[in-house]
Amino acid sequence: MGFLLGLLAARTFSDNATRGQSVASGGGGRRHGGGGVPAPRMVAGQQTGEQARPSLASYKRLQRDPGLLQRKRGGAALLEEFEAAPWLLPPRTEALPHAGVHDFDALLQLRARPQGSHPSAVALFLFTADWAIIAQNSARRRAQLHASGLLLEPVGKGKKPTAHDFVVMSWIKPTVVLRALRQGHAVMVADADIAYAVKPLWASYLAYNEQAQADGAWLEEKPTSNAGHFVLLCTPASLSFAKAWVASAERAIEEGLTDQKVLPQLEEGSYLRCNTLCRCLHTDYNLTEQGQRQQVAVLRTYLPSHFVYSPNWCTIGSPDWVPAIDPCDWSVLYLHIICVSAAADKAAVLRAAGFWFMDDGEGGQATFAGCQPQRGAASGVPACRPLHWRLPEAEAAHYSCASLGALGLVHGGEPAALAAVRSGAAARSKQAAEQLFDLIQNKKC
Repeated sequence: MGFLLGLLAARTFSDNATRGQSVASGGGGRRHGGGGVPAPRMVAGQQTGEQARPSLASYKRLQRDPGLLQRKRGGAALLEEFEAAPWLLPPRTEALPHAGVHDFDALLQLRARPQGSHPSAVALFLFTADWAIIAQNSARRRAQLHASGLLLEPVGKGKKPTAHDFVVMSWIKPTVVLRALRQGHAVMVADADIAYAVKPLWASYLAYNEQAQADGAWLEEKPTSNAGHFVLLCTPASLSFAKAWVASAERAIEEGLTDQKVLPQLEEGSYLRCNTLCRCLHTDYNLTEQGQRQQVAVLRTYLPSHFVYSPNWCTIGSPDWVPAIDPCDWSVLYLHIICVSAAADKAAVLRAAGFWFMDDGEGGQATFAGCQPQRGAASGVPACRPLHWRLPEAEAAHYSCASLGALGLVHGGEPAALAAVRSGAAARSKQAAEQLFDLIQNKKC
């Protein structure tokens, strides 16, 4: 048993992690038109520029003649078209830049790209073969790495994983995050049971972090943050936090705690959460005054995208109770389906919410019967076709937003106090520091 670790191309999450397009939207409103236990996998990614959207016509051409990818004229463009959905390429396609690369550090270097002011950024995506269809719905561009060698201890070889196996496998996530940070990459981590609105993910996260001088951004949950989707920038404080997180693994595994469940034990000593600009700046200021700013990470949290539609930390536990969620809403960056465990149940919720993009059958039920393995594929993993190939209107709600290119997480103008804080911090005088502290005291947050 092992994980599959995906290194998602940075382009995937900079523009549209869901469907491989660079068209971004937000701000609300519409515009008119248009055998043993499965191995967990990890995916890593690059994120720059525009991605092509694979067409049914090109897919049929490749099925008839896989050699088209090797042609000097047109081969590169055809490959680029399918980098957002590599499972639709003929099996064992050698033209992919990451084909045959199985070393994690080499994949990091191959897939990382600059993001904003950060010279190198990478997205990590963890899933198992049983969750391949959910993973395809979540992100269409990834290089896969069998991640069993990254496990902190061996796991069972039975046909079904034990509870202990799941705990051990969860600790791959902080392990690879630390490894990526040590190599100088900003890191985005994504679980498979997530589907995205058409908004620029990296740009949204970076704006949200930089506004608050935070080291990272995490999904708020009670009693701790949810580790299903987060960003850690490559800062000394992020690195210190990641080291402490990984260092807690041995004891946590003995106690049966997953990577996420141990986070409350690290809060205060290794990281601090804040959910408003004022509180984040106050936290940053206090840590700096205490000489702890490079040892304790400041993590800015945000509410789940569904929260304004269904104010429950547990997202939506049943398809029958899924509210109408507007993918153009600036607060809807992605949907993370928790509180149901089976892949088919998660898919049913995503389908009801309008965030299911795979053609897994015509019956409207999440049976996955319509997704069959590629002919000649040794893995036997199902490969879904995009739903819009058969139903062009399937993604219409996502591509009819009034404001294209708008970010998620951040919205509206900045508060007047933020400009004062920035000017006060830049002045570095005693009077400016006192004014800065006065602005960010807890009583004024």
